[in-house]
Amino acid sequence: MTGMVVPLQSRSEQTSALTRIDVAAIERLAEGRAATLSAARLDAILAHLNGHRADLVAVIAELRTRPSSGDARIDAFNADLSVEASKGLAQIDLFIGQAEICAGAARSGDLPT
Repeated sequence: MTGMVVPLQSRSEQTSALTRIDVAAIERLAEGRAATLSAARLDAILAHLNGHRADLVAVIAELRTRPSSGDARIDAFNADLSVEASKGLAQIDLFIGQAEICAGAARSGDLPT
């Protein structure tokens, strides 16, 4: 162990991402929108990732349409932010691709348990 401190969330804070995924998966399973819990979880993860992807696409579009501020530092910061957001979008796209592969395997019953 490296001495890393992991902060704990209080009960009043938002539920964990894993809990939100599991709740969404159970709802999908109960509604008959997935055959197994694994498939339901992967579908919930895909929905979550696609939501974040849409948000990031909107941020990138807004950054690219910003007019010059007249301040070189702010314009450079906005350009850097756009580049980094695009890198983030590429990472999300990779995660979505991997989740889609796993979801296809789960739907066909080829996912290891």
